[in-house]
Amino acid sequence: MTLEDHLRDALDDLVTRVPPRAGLADAVLREANRRRAKVRLATAGTTVAAVAAGTMFVVADPLAVDGADLGTIGPAAREPADAGDPGPGTVDLDVAGLAEGPAPAGAPWITDGVLRVDDQEFALPDDISRIQTIEAVAGGVAVLTVPPAESPDGSPDLRLLLLSPDGGRTELGDGPIYGFGVSADRTLIAWARHDWATHAPDGGPGRTLLYVADAATGEVLHERVQSGDGGSMGSVRGFLGDGRVLLDAATNAPTGLALWDPEADTVTPWTGYGFANAVSPGAGLAVLSPTNEAANRVPAVVDADGETRWELPPDTHVPQHGFSPDGRHLAVIVSPGLTEAQERAERRLQDEGGYATIDVPRSVVVFDAVTGERELTVDGTEPGTVTWEPDGSLVFEVWNDDRTVAGLVRCSLDGRCELAARPQDVDGGRLPYLGGGL
Repeated sequence: MTLEDHLRDALDDLVTRVPPRAGLADAVLREANRRRAKVRLATAGTTVAAVAAGTMFVVADPLAVDGADLGTIGPAAREPADAGDPGPGTVDLDVAGLAEGPAPAGAPWITDGVLRVDDQEFALPDDISRIQTIEAVAGGVAVLTVPPAESPDGSPDLRLLLLSPDGGRTELGDGPIYGFGVSADRTLIAWARHDWATHAPDGGPGRTLLYVADAATGEVLHERVQSGDGGSMGSVRGFLGDGRVLLDAATNAPTGLALWDPEADTVTPWTGYGFANAVSPGAGLAVLSPTNEAANRVPAVVDADGETRWELPPDTHVPQHGFSPDGRHLAVIVSPGLTEAQERAERRLQDEGGYATIDVPRSVVVFDAVTGERELTVDGTEPGTVTWEPDGSLVFEVWNDDRTVAGLVRCSLDGRCELAARPQDVDGGRLPYLGGGL
């Protein structure tokens, strides 16, 4: 099976491969299916390119806890950022006319079947069916993979690995691991493993094991057991700048988020938001979404003190790697005007095995992460996987309509864009692909 096959099947598999519990919230499934949309053809001359769309938000199952009251700080009533005015920095992207630039720098990516970070190459394990998330860490990369076979109880048998360029491989854990976080300096990695042998009162797992390890050696530095009423808390979403780890939980009715302080060995209720979409360890910021029951479902940027800084535009998807490395910028995908009826129609197409999208404009939009001021809009594509390079350049994938050609595009905040990987045929696993961050 080629890597293109892995990518094509990943969301279908991971949306359905969830632990046996009550049905997932409709709003979460709607977002998952919406972001399974793939491509709208963009052509110029004989060159064909388009952009894949997807999300890792739901793949990581970012559901929070429905138990004791976890939050005294709820979503603030703030005016959302204006999505109607494209602003001064707008690019109408013509992929076919872009010049070819250097390969992605400082960000994991895969091409010709090889995982790369700068000039380092990492051998991908043979005993996996697909890759869920990749993060660069001190001394190598961390990879959350899906083995070929499911676990006996039907839950996702995910495997978290550390890979080094000399071929070394350290397995940190396997089983129901829905995500992981890496500290700002890339020296620490945090994850959680849910134990579904028993169930908490809120319907989530009855026991969760939290870990922080040295990202270079895999040595576990901190661990904690959550059980009883707190057994569902929590799935690791990322590090905040002060070393605390943001958690949400594996349950369907979130009422809040929590923070784990590994040094103090405490888990503390944080906010009344329901979901964590993206976290910036460098700036101590996170994008959080309200609970399923909230009247206002618009996500917002929240700081480490729990203060809501600003709300994002409606119809916004926040990629897992939406924050720039320094936390100063936030890249999102905006699709204004996509109605619920269109989402349902799009979902029906995808459920029938197709990858067509409703013809609604979708743009990559970059905001000032602290103020919400719009900085750059990239139109003319179907944006998909988004990540950042250390110098503050944005990189995202481009695909053609029948998913036989793929490439990468880089844009700077001043609106200059170029190819980071030339579009090429994907046969034999040669496609350029960004690791995670959908």
